[in-house]
Amino acid sequence: MKVTKSYFVAFLSLFALSFFVRAAFAEEPIDTDGPDFVDSSEAIGKGRFQYEADVVVQRDHRSSMAIDTRSTPILLKYGITDAIDMRVQTDGYTRIANDDDHSGLSPQQSGFNDIVLGFKWHSQDAYAWTLRPATSWIFDIDTPSGSTTFKGRGISPSLRSVMTWELPLNLSLGIMPGIKSSVTSDGRRFVSGIFGVVLDRKITEKFRTFIEISLPQIARSANGGTSAYWDVGGAYLLTVDSQLGFRVGLAANQNTPSQYVLLELAQRF
Repeated sequence: MKVTKSYFVAFLSLFALSFFVRAAFAEEPIDTDGPDFVDSSEAIGKGRFQYEADVVVQRDHRSSMAIDTRSTPILLKYGITDAIDMRVQTDGYTRIANDDDHSGLSPQQSGFNDIVLGFKWHSQDAYAWTLRPATSWIFDIDTPSGSTTFKGRGISPSLRSVMTWELPLNLSLGIMPGIKSSVTSDGRRFVSGIFGVVLDRKITEKFRTFIEISLPQIARSANGGTSAYWDVGGAYLLTVDSQLGFRVGLAANQNTPSQYVLLELAQRF
């Protein structure tokens, strides 16, 4: 009888422990790729769905003609395992307008951008004692599926890696190198680089800020040149499964559109 009672107590203890473990995992806050340019090194977890919806306003006044661009990027993610996310993203609906009636350009262009299909693989967890970073790999394929004005030429695959280190003083450092194969308007294929570095600081349990340098394209001038931004931003947890964020970018070279503002809402289910 005593043995049976001991087993019963042990069973209840294990059941209670498993409950608290599940509760602890359930309380882990949402981890998003945005609003910063450098993606997260974490996966969202098996069976979870997450979206990150943005509104981006960009103004380019490098010449006498100011060009305003408004777009609605969205990223959809579904965890097929605890380490692998399937991803669908697009820059969404875009509207481009210029304020020069004598430029010879259409005063307004609008349409939908290409759809990008891919996956993220979280290949290793961080290990502080050896300074090993949390690491993921993201493989994307841009498909020529947008409206005529915004439709790409051919398939454009890309591969990037994200490495994140947890640092003292509630800081974290993320680095994202990558490579992409694209096609020019005349049908010529070229390879460009992708790079970003972000320093993130948790101010409170719900609010974090970041600064970063983002280079969406590193290429020769004949292939569009290198675009680079200095970015600042932040994110606020509304709930454990939802977040509001923003990012402001200023051009870091003369080849880059002047400035932009990004607002983001993310939710996990």
